[in-house]
Amino acid sequence: MSYQYGPLTFNVPITAEMRARASQASQQHSNVDKSRQVYHNVLVVLAVEYYCQCMAIETQLKASSVWNPALQVLANTAELPLKALGAVQCCMVAGQDTTVRVPAEAQHDRLGYVAVGLDEEFQEAVLLGFCERLPGEGEQFALQHWDDLDGFLGRVEELEAESSPTPPALTQLSQWLRGRVAEGWDSLETLMSGQHLTPAWAVRGPAGATEIRDNSLIKRGKLLHFEGMSEAIILLISLESELAEETDIAVEVQSLDRQTELPLNLEISILDDEGHSVMQAVAKSSEHIKLRFSGEPDERFGVKVALGSVSFIEQFVI
Repeated sequence: MSYQYGPLTFNVPITAEMRARASQASQQHSNVDKSRQVYHNVLVVLAVEYYCQCMAIETQLKASSVWNPALQVLANTAELPLKALGAVQCCMVAGQDTTVRVPAEAQHDRLGYVAVGLDEEFQEAVLLGFCERLPGEGEQFALQHWDDLDGFLGRVEELEAESSPTPPALTQLSQWLRGRVAEGWDSLETLMSGQHLTPAWAVRGPAGATEIRDNSLIKRGKLLHFEGMSEAIILLISLESELAEETDIAVEVQSLDRQTELPLNLEISILDDEGHSVMQAVAKSSEHIKLRFSGEPDERFGVKVALGSVSFIEQFVI
């Protein structure tokens, strides 16, 4: 075959195994036209699957409707699901056709369309082009208006970026020393405004002791809301007000009113820069739990607060 529709095409050898799989799927239908249609659909899906494997794009080939006889009777679809991204429709182009047929039932819920040329002997397939949005209405579309395969790769990269979890924001504690505190972190006074506070902003400590606020410390907190709890709890981070070779840091979780016990088995963990827990504490009939450690400038750590299957993670750099 010789196609010249775009600067980037991709040739796929159709193996005997591919033809066997297409033949097996097509034999599920007694209607000659439907059997031929399914045969073609399987081959174009396998051709796009081959290309995706070459490009390190994860697919879910077994989830394609080409393997489901009942679905193939109801519709003419040849989609290849891409893992966590959606499905791409694989569209057959026969011989030297200059148009691509996309059945109406395949024009919805697709991340795009790949045109696949098949030769008459089913020895080779050529991926001819990609279209993210069909140009017009109907079922026949001119191949000259389609993009080359770069468009497909670009679309996959966009979707992968959108689906990738956003890493937690990195809070720079050195900025706190300069009076610049990231949004969401407030002073203890601000967090507890409206609450009944004891003199000197005392924070309840172990065995009923009190710990008076030390002006040499910088203390900032954030409210955490766990589903099912009527009141938020406070995550507090305290550090020395001057950066040294080693900085003492305290991480504490307490109830908002400083008198209500924390939920039983609420867990706080200190994580290293690879996300492994290196220190932890669990609430057992307590109003607060605290962990202390030291770190060097530019050292990273995380704080995880978990209750059952729900957790909050904050990332810091000293």
